[in-house]
Amino acid sequence: MTDISPATARARRGRRGARVLSWLAAAAIVVAPLASPASALAETSPSSSSTPDVSPTPGTPGIASLIAAPANGGTVATGTDALISVDQRNGSPRPLPAGTVSVSLSRSALASQQAVVDWLRPGDDAEEALPVFEEVARADVAELAAGDERATNVSISATEKDLVGLAPGVYPVAVSGPGGSSRTVITVPRTDAPPRSTTVIVPITAGARTSGLLTATELTELTAENGALSAALNAVTGTPAVLAVDPAIVASIRVLGSSAPATATGWLASLMALPNERFALQFGDADLAMQVHAGLTAPLEPTTLAPYADPANFSAAGSTTAEGVPDLRQLLAVGTAANTVRDIFWPAGGTAGPDVVAAIDAQAGADADALTLVPSDTVSGGDGGVRAATGDTDLLVYDDLVSAELARVAAASDDAPVRSAELAAATAQVALSGEGPLVATIDRPATTSRAGVRTAITAITGAAGAAPTSLQDLRAAAPGQVAVADIPADADRVAALQRFLADEERLATFATALVEPTQLTARERTAILQLIGNAWLTEPTAWAAAVAQHEENTESTLDAVGIANPGTINFLATSAPIPVTVRNDLPWPVSLVLFAETGDPRLIVQKATVVEAGAQQNTRVDVPVEARVGSGETTLSLQLRSTSAVPIGAPEAIGLTVRAEWESVGITAIIVIVVVLIAGGVIRTILKLRRRRSETASEQNDIPEQQENTE
Repeated sequence: MTDISPATARARRGRRGARVLSWLAAAAIVVAPLASPASALAETSPSSSSTPDVSPTPGTPGIASLIAAPANGGTVATGTDALISVDQRNGSPRPLPAGTVSVSLSRSALASQQAVVDWLRPGDDAEEALPVFEEVARADVAELAAGDERATNVSISATEKDLVGLAPGVYPVAVSGPGGSSRTVITVPRTDAPPRSTTVIVPITAGARTSGLLTATELTELTAENGALSAALNAVTGTPAVLAVDPAIVASIRVLGSSAPATATGWLASLMALPNERFALQFGDADLAMQVHAGLTAPLEPTTLAPYADPANFSAAGSTTAEGVPDLRQLLAVGTAANTVRDIFWPAGGTAGPDVVAAIDAQAGADADALTLVPSDTVSGGDGGVRAATGDTDLLVYDDLVSAELARVAAASDDAPVRSAELAAATAQVALSGEGPLVATIDRPATTSRAGVRTAITAITGAAGAAPTSLQDLRAAAPGQVAVADIPADADRVAALQRFLADEERLATFATALVEPTQLTARERTAILQLIGNAWLTEPTAWAAAVAQHEENTESTLDAVGIANPGTINFLATSAPIPVTVRNDLPWPVSLVLFAETGDPRLIVQKATVVEAGAQQNTRVDVPVEARVGSGETTLSLQLRSTSAVPIGAPEAIGLTVRAEWESVGITAIIVIVVVLIAGGVIRTILKLRRRRSETASEQNDIPEQQENTE
């Protein structure tokens, strides 16, 4: 056997490793094109691993992406070419190389709405049974510099690729190229589509808030030309959309009277002038399910909005007297009697189980014709119609998958490629939703734009055979019996509401100290309604912070009025006032009674002293005290109470050092001193006069002697 040195063995192993790496590198170069999405889709039997993934979030820094969106909302009429817009976005720090954009089509139509979802947004763990794809178009693209974006239109010829042979339906499309891959769909509509009842409901809301009403500054921003409320109003103008209006918005404008921003009053006038059918949401779009689960017997409502109004803003021109502020009903009106539908309730999607819908119906009253909106994925049974009932509770069932796609279209904001891609998905969902009546919603998107909302509405109203139908007509239809799925309560939200209500009771008791208690109680109620608004459902972290801040503010308010303890006071007189400082940190004046008492028989205290404390200021109050004979240490107990005898603030105790006899001793001492001073002065004067007379007499005796000597 030949000996091989260790060094030689290591060299041979190194050469073998190098050859293996070379083979792997060569294999990677050969296999890479085959592993691309376009090549994989061209295979007759593709595996799940060869299917293009959904593109990363468009525009994500550091990532290149590709977005594919068919023209005309994905609708491809029989016999017409299909146009696919491919948007490449290079968010990476390096250029995208030149290459080819490939478009592949499956001629196997997607059979259901869920199939569309599974194709466009496959789950991470989903095992897809993919159809066969064939490449139907391609286009060469040049290098794309870092940070750049480029759109390329790729046309699929109807005659060359036999699009004429596609039966009406929804077909999956896969696009790949430099930058990534993307999935989309095209919809071939029926040429003989029958008329179909359609209703699309659009919310007019102001988003998540913590304060009861919008300020003039906020209204100015929201109703400006590019403001969110202006965008929503412009989007629904000229459409048959049904409006779901948050009454807190219109109330915020009306309560300002003549001081309301011009843009806001113009916006309100335009809203009221629209002929669109509408209904009022809960104030602040408050969460109905949350209130039911918290045990409320009726939905919360504002108590009054008068504290928000300045009567001077409702004075007639040239008048010196203020007219009455509109009442609550007038402030909250979202439309006219002709276009406003009453007793329509819209819990947030996926929050209302059978207990919630039954409670809502019962709370509306026996005389009300209540109708509750619920998504289709929470009901079962019946004939699949939009008008349904569970027991005696009337329901209006909206298509959850169509609505979800509409919300994505609306949320695409001004990103046209993304909006077009989402519109194609919405068009497909509408086409597969059946031939019966269709109700869809744009369920409170976090962000919207005029183009996004209007595009979403058009996806419904522009569908083949669409015939807009009013809520009143839907309400009049015969319902089919269905079962509503159980939906558990959100324990954290319910607990927060219960704490709000408990704190509201504490604040109502505390508010009896105010000259106008509703200044506090009315604001607290509207703030609670905003804090339980449905807009917070998508922002749990921010909502938790808002709840904590509100509870902290409540404690600060309850501690805003109190007594400033001066410490120990030396009381040296038989009768004198004790100065007490009452602190009021509230922005409103308070009317209180200061109660003082002591168990020491040496003191006689005035038990009750009225206190009128101005807003955000300290007020001095003199409490008359009379001391009897005696001396020593004692305590004066103080407690503020409202005029309803409710304790306000913490009780305080002032230490008193009583030396009442010191007053007489001091006076006697002063008298003695004065007498001594006067007596001393008199004696001094007398002595001075005697001395002068003595000096005068001696001088007179010396004069004769001088004369005798002269002689």
